[in-house]
Amino acid sequence: MISVRAMLASWRPPRINDPQARRGLWFSFLDGILAMCMVGLVETNTTPALLSLSDSKLLMALLASLPLLLSALTQLATPTISAYIHSRKGFVVATVWSQAFFLILIALSGYYQRWLAPVMLVVFFSIYATAGGMGGSVWTSWMADMVPHDIRGRFFAWRNRYFSICQVTIGILSGFLMQHYGGPHPPWFGYLLLFLVAALVRLFSGMAVWAQFEPPLSFAPAPRDFTYVEFLSKAPTSNFARFTIFVALVHGSTAIAGPFFNVYFLSELHIPYATFAMIVNANLIGTLLYLPFWGKVSDHYGNWFVTRVTAFGIAAMPLPYLFVASSTWLWIFNFVAGALWCGFGLATFNYLLEAVTPQRRVRCAAYMASTAGFSVFFFGLLGGWLAQVLPPLPFWQSGYQTLFAVSSLLRFAAVGVFVGFALIREIRNVKPANPTEILAEFPGVRLTLDFARNAYRIIRRI
Repeated sequence: MISVRAMLASWRPPRINDPQARRGLWFSFLDGILAMCMVGLVETNTTPALLSLSDSKLLMALLASLPLLLSALTQLATPTISAYIHSRKGFVVATVWSQAFFLILIALSGYYQRWLAPVMLVVFFSIYATAGGMGGSVWTSWMADMVPHDIRGRFFAWRNRYFSICQVTIGILSGFLMQHYGGPHPPWFGYLLLFLVAALVRLFSGMAVWAQFEPPLSFAPAPRDFTYVEFLSKAPTSNFARFTIFVALVHGSTAIAGPFFNVYFLSELHIPYATFAMIVNANLIGTLLYLPFWGKVSDHYGNWFVTRVTAFGIAAMPLPYLFVASSTWLWIFNFVAGALWCGFGLATFNYLLEAVTPQRRVRCAAYMASTAGFSVFFFGLLGGWLAQVLPPLPFWQSGYQTLFAVSSLLRFAAVGVFVGFALIREIRNVKPANPTEILAEFPGVRLTLDFARNAYRIIRRI
């Protein structure tokens, strides 16, 4: 019974005493739900939409990497801009509604001339993603002022659990609808409707952001502080600068192959659209189940501990795709990937909040996002070139699988250097990791143990 009550309690938000902050975070929760509806529609269907217009591997690589480059460039300007804005809320709302505008343009891009349509899709999608990235650093500073530091892991894990449910439901539902009404090759009209609905949902999420409570700034962000180059040059002595480079390398080495998993599923394995939607969204189910687990582990054992554990798993994730093509196994692998990436993302986000003072939070968040963006763009273009020249190695049926192996090798190299040489340290004083306690927190383990214990007691009484 204790485990059941604890499991049910994990679906309730951590207690926040400040009534204004509590009310504001509920509006933030509503904004997040609506935003995840948008993401579920956009993330599931953008790659198939581009494939319906063009099979260019270069455009596929640009679809994944160009938004990160543009976002990285704009992020560098965000700290200076944020020093002059009077309202973080107004800035974030402007970026949210600009995303809705560019989603409308994405919806119309399929009606350009055939040679121009895929190019415009990539351009509009890149600007849409960049607009979201611009508001991300300011939003991070805003949320950090509203959520007490001692419950951040549990709070963001709680809200992201519901967000994952929403995203995976919308993503899978959109896939089934597209296959049901459009067949294996849906017409562009179906994508038009999906992107227009996503734009409408994003408009409503902007209204929810506008209704949120915005605490007054307790500090004045410096318009001129350390530059981006100065930030990177501090890597030999700065723990956070090294952490930023490590995170960027993990994302970059992933981006070499990342855009081509979906292409591999659709063009090489010829997976039906509805099955494809289920596989793609399996990682969100992994996120749903494991976010509370990682939130507890990061609160108890530290964010760097969670980062390095999940990074090892992320490095190994491409390897199963070298040997298995079954839809069932692909779903399982994507599920595991989601479980790992949600822990990595949660821990790196909370590490940023812990490592940086409030005055420099926007700047450091922007520099961290910019570094990751530059890394993803460079490695993404490299992956686009390698996808055209790498042959399938023995026992493999596709050159994409060779690319997956290269990506895994580079991920292990990044993890081996930064973790193996202990180049990054934990910020908080945390207790040593206890494998038994961590295992007991795995989803379903404690409930299963309690059930077995109670069954044993009943049998002994018979």
